[in-house]
Amino acid sequence: MPEATSFNAAIETFEGKLTTADRTLISIILNDPRAVLYGSASELAAQADVHASTVVRLANKLGFSGYQDMQQRLREDSDLMAAQSDRTQIRRDRIERGSNLEKLIESEIAALSAIANTMDQKQIDNAADVLREAQTIFILGRGSAAPPITHFDRRLRRIGFRTEVILNMQRRDLAEHLMTIRKGDAVVIFAFQAPASLPTGYAAIIEHVAEIGARSIVISDASGPTLRPRANVTLSVTRPDEGEMQLRTGHMLVCEALAMTLAHQDPERALEGLEALESLRTKLDNHKD
Repeated sequence: MPEATSFNAAIETFEGKLTTADRTLISIILNDPRAVLYGSASELAAQADVHASTVVRLANKLGFSGYQDMQQRLREDSDLMAAQSDRTQIRRDRIERGSNLEKLIESEIAALSAIANTMDQKQIDNAADVLREAQTIFILGRGSAAPPITHFDRRLRRIGFRTEVILNMQRRDLAEHLMTIRKGDAVVIFAFQAPASLPTGYAAIIEHVAEIGARSIVISDASGPTLRPRANVTLSVTRPDEGEMQLRTGHMLVCEALAMTLAHQDPERALEGLEALESLRTKLDNHKD
């Protein structure tokens, strides 16, 4: 493995099979790097409820010489080290001492701050490039993906994009909707670690989209880099308390960033969409039934 390879890059370039235990360990590491930076393999294994040898095997799978090599590489990763700032620790302390409302507020602040550890504007731009060229944008997801999907759909339609939402559908209904995808379209999949949140037939969807010449974007939690086959663009949003909190505040922020980037990239289209919306609203308000 090249010296410059980060933990994230090791996951993204890994072509082998990841077990359920592997995925659990990776999610723990990405959501809370402290679990590896200063802990032993046995301590990490206890968090994931697996044997310590499973941790070592994962390190070897990803191309590291062992757990300590993986640990050292994580320490050298500047983005992951940023997650260990004094400010984050202060917030954690306040969460422990505060009221329920304070805990929630501080938890969401910490979660939003953590986005910078795994995402930057270049990734948002790459995803926006895929969406901007699409005739239709299909938005898929299940379970807790509903709030960000609803928000994203509304924001895209307001700035002039044609969308189709596919929410909580089983295989037959899903196939009926996906058969209308055409070359050049875009498919956005919200795929979270919870089994109920991963779209039915995820792998088949990604393969079908690629076969017909459409493009895919996955908006996910820490499980995003482990999903196979890969989407054209993966936007992975981690949060330190992923196992405890299921709020999708970070994903809503990413959706908003995408919509704003699209509007900045094509202001005329965005303006036309907003003007058309306002015109139609006025007609509906003035119409007397």
